[in-house]
Amino acid sequence: MPSKLDLIRALLLSDWDPIGVSGCEGAENEYDRYALQVFNMLEDGAGAESIASYLTGVVTDRMSLAGRPEADHRIAARVLMIYQS
Repeated sequence: MPSKLDLIRALLLSDWDPIGVSGCEGAENEYDRYALQVFNMLEDGAGAESIASYLTGVVTDRMSLAGRPEADHRIAARVLMIYQS
């Protein structure tokens, strides 16, 4: 059974994927550092709003792409569900 971190990694790659690398050979680890940060935030008690803000910040500040706050909120809610299961 995959760990919660593995499930979060898979979710970020398959559904968050701001640079569109899902399905590209060799891109399986592209978002690992963000998944680990999200997991650590959850371990520290962060909620969906904080996770969504972090994801939006990654996209806009680190990747210099247009933000998708609504999509990030949906992903954050799913991340929280994974963590709480």
